Amino acid sequence: MRDVFAGIGFMIAGVVTIITAQQFPTLPSLQYGPSLFPSLVGGGFCIGGAVLTLNALWQRRKAAAQEMQDDPTLATPPSEKKSWAMVLPPIAIVFYILASDYLGAMLTITIIMCLLMLFRKTKVYVALVTSVVMSSAIYFIFSHYLLIPLPQGVLLRGSLPWIS
Repeated sequence: MRDVFAGIGFMIAGVVTIITAQQFPTLPSLQYGPSLFPSLVGGGFCIGGAVLTLNALWQRRKAAAQEMQDDPTLATPPSEKKSWAMVLPPIAIVFYILASDYLGAMLTITIIMCLLMLFRKTKVYVALVTSVVMSSAIYFIFSHYLLIPLPQGVLLRGSLPWIS
């Protein structure tokens, strides 16, 4: 039942994000404005919340059907790993907010992605390579193609050696 409420909460947050983003000013010279990315994130929240809610309801229905068959394995307590899985994304967001100015966006994203993958029992070398490649791609897409300034961090003294 907790997943149903979490899914509904994500859908509400998505709708609020979309409504708030639509109030951003638009620039006449661009086909899209500053409301595009928040609207996409809000849409993702709505879709993810709907999937989470529907999946939780489907699991409840499935469990109720098994309960009718008197299945004793039905009453399993939620694992500690599932509890951490719900808490880690908000912790990662707070870590990014607090650490990105010092470490820089690319290094902070790399750390977050690597830790999340290691938590999901990914092999260490796969987690390291994937997090470095993906965080580099995210950084370059946002900073060079979308021209969104991301923090480079005090740790690297405001410049990355391979960026002109």
